[in-house]
Amino acid sequence: MVQLICSAAEGLSSFEGFQGWFMIWIAFSMFGYLVLTGLSIAAFVYWYVYPTYEKWCTKTNPRYPSPTYVAGEFFLGGVLGPLAVTFVSSIHLYLIGNGTFRQHCDTPLTWQHRLLSALVGVVIIDFYEWGWHYLGHWVESLWTVHKHHHKYYNPTPFGTIADWPMDNLMRSLYPIVCFAVSLTLFGQYLDIDVLYLGLGFVLQVYGMYLHCGHELECLPYNSKIWNTSFQHYVHHAVSVKNKPFHTGFFVKLWDNLAGSVYVGTQVIPALEDQKLGNRSRERWEKEVEPNLPDYSVLLSPSWWLNNWHLAPGLSIWTM
Repeated sequence: MVQLICSAAEGLSSFEGFQGWFMIWIAFSMFGYLVLTGLSIAAFVYWYVYPTYEKWCTKTNPRYPSPTYVAGEFFLGGVLGPLAVTFVSSIHLYLIGNGTFRQHCDTPLTWQHRLLSALVGVVIIDFYEWGWHYLGHWVESLWTVHKHHHKYYNPTPFGTIADWPMDNLMRSLYPIVCFAVSLTLFGQYLDIDVLYLGLGFVLQVYGMYLHCGHELECLPYNSKIWNTSFQHYVHHAVSVKNKPFHTGFFVKLWDNLAGSVYVGTQVIPALEDQKLGNRSRERWEKEVEPNLPDYSVLLSPSWWLNNWHLAPGLSIWTM
Protein backbone atom coordinates (compact mmCIF):
# COMPACT_ATOMS: atom_id res chain seq x y z
CA MET A 1 0.00 0.00 0.00
CA VAL A 2 1.43 3.37 -1.03
CA GLN A 3 0.53 7.01 -0.57
CA LEU A 4 -0.18 8.33 -4.03
CA ILE A 5 -0.30 12.01 -3.09
CA CYS A 6 3.08 11.93 -1.35
CA SER A 7 4.70 10.06 -4.24
CA ALA A 8 3.29 12.50 -6.79
CA ALA A 9 4.26 15.54 -4.69
CA GLU A 10 7.81 14.27 -4.32
CA GLY A 11 8.08 13.62 -8.03
CA LEU A 12 6.78 17.03 -9.05
CA SER A 13 8.85 18.77 -6.36
CA SER A 14 11.99 17.58 -8.13
CA PHE A 15 11.52 20.85 -10.01
CA GLU A 16 12.86 23.43 -7.59
CA GLY A 17 11.24 26.64 -6.37
CA PHE A 18 8.41 28.27 -8.25
CA GLN A 19 8.44 25.70 -11.04
CA GLY A 20 7.98 22.82 -8.60
CA TRP A 21 5.01 24.48 -6.89
CA PHE A 22 3.52 25.50 -10.24
CA MET A 23 3.69 21.93 -11.56
CA ILE A 24 1.84 20.65 -8.48
CA TRP A 25 -0.78 23.41 -8.73
CA ILE A 26 -1.51 22.67 -12.37
CA ALA A 27 -1.60 18.90 -11.80
CA PHE A 28 -4.04 19.22 -8.90
CA SER A 29 -6.14 21.71 -10.86
CA MET A 30 -6.42 19.17 -13.67
CA PHE A 31 -7.92 16.75 -11.15
CA GLY A 32 -10.49 19.45 -10.29
CA TYR A 33 -11.30 20.11 -13.92
CA LEU A 34 -11.67 16.42 -14.65
CA VAL A 35 -13.87 15.62 -11.66
CA LEU A 36 -15.83 18.78 -10.94
CA THR A 37 -16.02 20.62 -14.26
CA GLY A 38 -16.29 17.39 -16.22
CA LEU A 39 -19.06 15.89 -14.10
CA SER A 40 -20.83 19.26 -13.90
CA ILE A 41 -20.93 19.46 -17.69
CA ALA A 42 -22.34 15.93 -17.88
CA ALA A 43 -24.98 16.68 -15.23
CA PHE A 44 -25.90 19.99 -16.86
CA VAL A 45 -26.35 18.32 -20.25
CA TYR A 46 -28.53 15.62 -18.70
CA TRP A 47 -30.81 17.88 -16.65
CA TYR A 48 -30.77 21.19 -18.54
CA VAL A 49 -29.78 20.67 -22.17
CA TYR A 50 -32.10 17.67 -22.56
CA PRO A 51 -34.91 18.26 -20.09
CA THR A 52 -38.04 16.13 -20.06
CA TYR A 53 -41.37 16.39 -18.33
CA GLU A 54 -40.27 13.79 -15.78
CA LYS A 55 -37.05 15.70 -15.00
CA TRP A 56 -38.92 19.00 -14.73
CA CYS A 57 -41.23 17.45 -12.15
CA THR A 58 -38.22 17.02 -9.85
CA LYS A 59 -36.77 20.51 -10.42
CA THR A 60 -37.33 22.62 -7.30
CA ASN A 61 -37.54 25.89 -9.21
CA PRO A 62 -39.83 25.25 -12.21
CA ARG A 63 -38.00 27.91 -14.24
CA TYR A 64 -34.83 27.20 -16.20
CA PRO A 65 -32.05 29.82 -15.92
CA SER A 66 -30.96 31.88 -18.90
CA PRO A 67 -27.75 31.19 -20.83
CA THR A 68 -26.14 34.37 -19.47
CA TYR A 69 -26.92 33.20 -15.93
CA VAL A 70 -25.29 29.83 -16.65
CA ALA A 71 -22.31 31.56 -18.26
CA GLY A 72 -21.51 33.31 -15.00
CA GLU A 73 -21.77 30.08 -13.03
CA PHE A 74 -19.62 28.23 -15.53
CA PHE A 75 -16.92 30.90 -15.62
CA LEU A 76 -16.62 31.22 -11.83
CA GLY A 77 -17.24 27.58 -10.97
CA GLY A 78 -16.01 25.65 -13.98
CA VAL A 79 -13.10 27.78 -15.22
CA LEU A 80 -11.72 29.78 -12.28
CA GLY A 81 -13.01 27.52 -9.49
CA PRO A 82 -10.58 24.57 -9.81
CA LEU A 83 -7.61 26.94 -9.95
CA ALA A 84 -8.70 28.71 -6.77
CA VAL A 85 -9.65 25.67 -4.67
CA THR A 86 -6.32 23.97 -5.37
CA PHE A 87 -4.09 27.00 -4.74
CA VAL A 88 -3.53 26.60 -0.99
CA SER A 89 -3.43 22.81 -1.25
CA SER A 90 -0.73 23.01 -3.92
CA ILE A 91 1.50 25.01 -1.54
CA HIS A 92 0.89 22.40 1.16
CA LEU A 93 1.72 19.56 -1.22
CA TYR A 94 4.84 21.33 -2.46
CA LEU A 95 6.11 21.69 1.12
CA ILE A 96 5.41 18.00 1.65
CA GLY A 97 7.23 17.08 -1.54
CA ASN A 98 10.38 19.08 -0.68
CA GLY A 99 10.50 17.58 2.81
CA THR A 100 9.35 20.56 4.91
CA PHE A 101 6.10 18.84 5.94
CA ARG A 102 7.25 15.30 5.27
CA GLN A 103 5.75 14.17 8.61
CA HIS A 104 2.30 14.51 7.05
CA CYS A 105 3.10 11.37 5.07
CA ASP A 106 4.37 9.36 8.04
CA THR A 107 1.02 7.74 8.86
CA PRO A 108 0.13 4.03 9.17
CA LEU A 109 -0.45 2.44 5.77
CA THR A 110 -3.40 0.38 6.97
CA TRP A 111 -7.04 0.24 5.97
CA GLN A 112 -7.97 0.81 9.61
CA HIS A 113 -6.17 4.15 9.69
CA ARG A 114 -7.61 5.13 6.34
CA LEU A 115 -11.14 4.30 7.46
CA LEU A 116 -10.60 6.28 10.67
CA SER A 117 -9.22 9.16 8.57
CA ALA A 118 -12.32 9.12 6.39
CA LEU A 119 -14.73 9.15 9.35
CA VAL A 120 -12.87 11.81 11.32
CA GLY A 121 -12.25 13.84 8.17
CA VAL A 122 -15.92 13.90 7.22
CA VAL A 123 -16.91 15.24 10.65
CA ILE A 124 -14.23 17.93 10.68
CA ILE A 125 -14.87 18.97 7.08
CA ASP A 126 -18.62 19.11 7.56
CA PHE A 127 -18.31 21.35 10.61
CA TYR A 128 -15.74 23.55 8.88
CA GLU A 129 -17.88 23.84 5.73
CA TRP A 130 -20.87 24.85 7.84
CA GLY A 131 -18.87 27.24 10.02
CA TRP A 132 -17.16 29.37 7.40
CA HIS A 133 -20.34 29.37 5.29
CA TYR A 134 -22.45 30.46 8.28
CA LEU A 135 -20.00 33.25 9.14
CA GLY A 136 -20.06 34.30 5.50
CA HIS A 137 -23.61 35.54 6.11
CA TRP A 138 -22.83 37.36 9.36
CA VAL A 139 -19.39 38.97 9.04
CA GLU A 140 -19.51 42.05 6.83
CA SER A 141 -16.18 41.47 5.09
CA LEU A 142 -17.02 37.81 4.39
CA TRP A 143 -20.50 38.64 3.10
CA THR A 144 -18.98 41.19 0.72
CA VAL A 145 -17.30 38.25 -1.00
CA HIS A 146 -19.89 35.51 -0.48
CA LYS A 147 -22.88 37.54 -1.68
CA HIS A 148 -21.80 37.02 -5.30
CA HIS A 149 -22.42 33.30 -4.94
CA HIS A 150 -26.03 34.15 -4.07
CA LYS A 151 -26.59 35.87 -7.38
CA TYR A 152 -27.12 32.29 -8.55
CA TYR A 153 -30.51 31.88 -6.87
CA ASN A 154 -31.55 29.08 -9.27
CA PRO A 155 -28.36 26.98 -9.21
CA THR A 156 -27.17 24.44 -11.74
CA PRO A 157 -24.32 21.91 -11.26
CA PHE A 158 -21.86 24.64 -12.27
CA GLY A 159 -22.76 26.52 -9.08
CA THR A 160 -20.82 24.14 -6.81
CA ILE A 161 -17.82 26.46 -6.49
CA ALA A 162 -19.18 29.46 -8.40
CA ASP A 163 -17.65 31.85 -5.88
CA TRP A 164 -15.18 34.66 -6.04
CA PRO A 165 -11.62 33.33 -5.58
CA MET A 166 -11.29 34.41 -1.91
CA ASP A 167 -14.30 32.28 -0.98
CA ASN A 168 -12.79 29.30 -2.76
CA LEU A 169 -9.47 29.86 -1.00
CA MET A 170 -11.31 29.53 2.30
CA ARG A 171 -12.98 26.36 1.04
CA SER A 172 -9.59 24.93 0.06
CA LEU A 173 -8.25 25.10 3.62
CA TYR A 174 -10.11 21.96 4.69
CA PRO A 175 -7.07 19.60 4.50
CA ILE A 176 -5.00 21.98 6.63
CA VAL A 177 -7.86 22.25 9.14
CA CYS A 178 -8.20 18.45 9.25
CA PHE A 179 -4.48 17.97 9.89
CA ALA A 180 -4.44 20.60 12.63
CA VAL A 181 -7.54 19.29 14.42
CA SER A 182 -6.55 15.61 14.22
CA LEU A 183 -3.03 16.37 15.47
CA THR A 184 -4.41 18.41 18.36
CA LEU A 185 -7.07 15.89 19.39
CA PHE A 186 -5.41 12.57 18.58
CA GLY A 187 -1.71 13.36 18.20
CA GLN A 188 -1.86 11.75 14.75
CA TYR A 189 -2.16 13.02 11.18
CA LEU A 190 -4.96 11.73 8.98
CA ASP A 191 -4.15 9.81 5.82
CA ILE A 192 -3.29 12.30 3.11
CA ASP A 193 -4.66 10.21 0.23
CA VAL A 194 -8.02 9.93 1.97
CA LEU A 195 -8.18 13.70 2.52
CA TYR A 196 -7.07 14.84 -0.92
CA LEU A 197 -8.35 12.13 -3.23
CA GLY A 198 -11.12 10.25 -1.42
CA LEU A 199 -12.84 13.05 0.49
CA GLY A 200 -11.92 15.60 -2.18
CA PHE A 201 -13.83 13.54 -4.73
CA VAL A 202 -16.81 13.04 -2.38
CA LEU A 203 -16.96 16.76 -1.57
CA GLN A 204 -17.00 17.77 -5.20
CA VAL A 205 -19.64 15.22 -6.21
CA TYR A 206 -21.93 15.94 -3.25
CA GLY A 207 -21.52 19.67 -3.78
CA MET A 208 -22.52 19.22 -7.41
CA TYR A 209 -25.60 17.29 -6.28
CA LEU A 210 -26.55 20.05 -3.82
CA HIS A 211 -26.44 22.58 -6.66
CA CYS A 212 -28.06 20.45 -9.37
CA GLY A 213 -31.48 22.05 -8.80
CA HIS A 214 -33.29 18.70 -8.92
CA GLU A 215 -34.55 16.49 -6.11
CA LEU A 216 -33.57 12.81 -6.05
CA GLU A 217 -35.91 10.10 -4.84
CA CYS A 218 -33.07 8.37 -2.97
CA LEU A 219 -32.50 11.54 -0.89
CA PRO A 220 -35.97 12.78 0.13
CA TYR A 221 -36.22 16.50 0.77
CA ASN A 222 -37.61 15.96 4.29
CA SER A 223 -34.72 13.82 5.52
CA LYS A 224 -34.06 14.45 9.21
CA ILE A 225 -30.33 13.83 8.80
CA TRP A 226 -29.05 14.92 5.40
CA ASN A 227 -28.98 18.26 3.65
CA THR A 228 -30.44 17.66 0.23
CA SER A 229 -30.58 19.63 -3.01
CA PHE A 230 -33.86 21.12 -1.80
CA GLN A 231 -32.28 22.56 1.35
CA HIS A 232 -29.43 24.01 -0.67
CA TYR A 233 -31.81 25.49 -3.21
CA VAL A 234 -33.56 27.15 -0.24
CA HIS A 235 -30.19 28.46 0.89
CA HIS A 236 -29.60 30.10 -2.49
CA ALA A 237 -33.14 31.39 -2.91
CA VAL A 238 -33.89 32.73 0.58
CA SER A 239 -30.67 33.27 2.56
CA VAL A 240 -29.40 36.83 2.80
CA LYS A 241 -27.01 38.80 4.99
CA ASN A 242 -27.62 38.13 8.70
CA LYS A 243 -30.30 35.58 7.82
CA PRO A 244 -28.72 32.30 6.66
CA PHE A 245 -30.60 29.06 6.11
CA HIS A 246 -29.02 25.65 5.61
CA THR A 247 -25.36 26.62 5.37
CA GLY A 248 -24.43 23.03 6.25
CA PHE A 249 -23.00 20.55 3.78
CA PHE A 250 -23.65 16.88 4.55
CA VAL A 251 -25.80 16.85 7.69
CA LYS A 252 -28.45 19.12 9.19
CA LEU A 253 -27.02 18.83 12.71
CA TRP A 254 -25.13 22.14 12.73
CA ASP A 255 -28.05 24.11 11.28
CA ASN A 256 -30.41 22.49 13.79
CA LEU A 257 -28.13 23.60 16.63
CA ALA A 258 -27.74 27.12 15.19
CA GLY A 259 -31.47 27.53 14.46
CA SER A 260 -30.83 28.13 10.76
CA VAL A 261 -33.36 25.63 9.41
CA TYR A 262 -35.95 26.95 6.96
CA VAL A 263 -39.58 26.32 7.97
CA GLY A 264 -41.43 28.78 5.73
CA THR A 265 -43.69 28.22 2.74
CA GLN A 266 -42.14 30.74 0.35
CA VAL A 267 -40.17 27.89 -1.20
CA ILE A 268 -41.63 24.40 -1.47
CA PRO A 269 -40.18 21.11 -2.73
CA ALA A 270 -41.01 19.91 -6.23
CA LEU A 271 -42.85 16.93 -4.75
CA GLU A 272 -45.20 19.21 -2.82
CA ASP A 273 -45.61 21.40 -5.89
CA GLN A 274 -46.76 18.31 -7.77
CA LYS A 275 -49.38 17.62 -5.12
CA LEU A 276 -50.72 21.14 -5.61
CA GLY A 277 -51.24 20.39 -9.30
CA ASN A 278 -48.57 22.80 -10.52
CA ARG A 279 -46.53 20.24 -12.44
CA SER A 280 -49.08 18.99 -14.91
CA ARG A 281 -48.04 17.71 -18.32
CA GLU A 282 -50.31 20.32 -19.86
CA ARG A 283 -48.36 23.12 -18.19
CA TRP A 284 -45.10 21.55 -19.35
CA GLU A 285 -46.28 21.33 -22.95
CA LYS A 286 -47.91 24.77 -23.15
CA GLU A 287 -45.77 26.97 -20.87
CA VAL A 288 -42.42 25.41 -20.09
CA GLU A 289 -41.27 23.38 -23.09
CA PRO A 290 -41.91 26.11 -25.71
CA ASN A 291 -39.86 28.58 -23.67
CA LEU A 292 -36.88 26.41 -22.77
CA PRO A 293 -33.58 28.35 -23.05
CA ASP A 294 -31.26 27.58 -25.92
CA TYR A 295 -28.08 26.58 -24.12
CA SER A 296 -26.31 25.77 -27.39
CA VAL A 297 -25.23 29.43 -27.52
CA LEU A 298 -22.77 28.59 -24.72
CA LEU A 299 -20.71 26.80 -27.38
CA SER A 300 -20.44 29.96 -29.50
CA PRO A 301 -17.29 32.12 -28.99
CA SER A 302 -19.05 35.10 -30.58
CA TRP A 303 -21.95 34.78 -28.12
CA TRP A 304 -19.50 34.79 -25.20
CA LEU A 305 -17.75 37.84 -26.63
CA ASN A 306 -21.01 39.78 -26.80
CA ASN A 307 -22.71 38.57 -23.64
CA TRP A 308 -20.14 37.63 -20.99
CA HIS A 309 -20.40 41.02 -19.27
CA LEU A 310 -24.14 40.41 -18.65
CA ALA A 311 -23.50 37.29 -16.56
CA PRO A 312 -24.32 37.69 -12.84
CA GLY A 313 -21.46 37.48 -10.38
CA LEU A 314 -18.80 38.71 -12.80
CA SER A 315 -18.93 42.42 -11.96
CA ILE A 316 -15.34 42.29 -10.65
CA TRP A 317 -14.17 41.62 -14.19
CA THR A 318 -15.84 44.76 -15.55
CA MET A 319 -14.47 47.15 -12.94
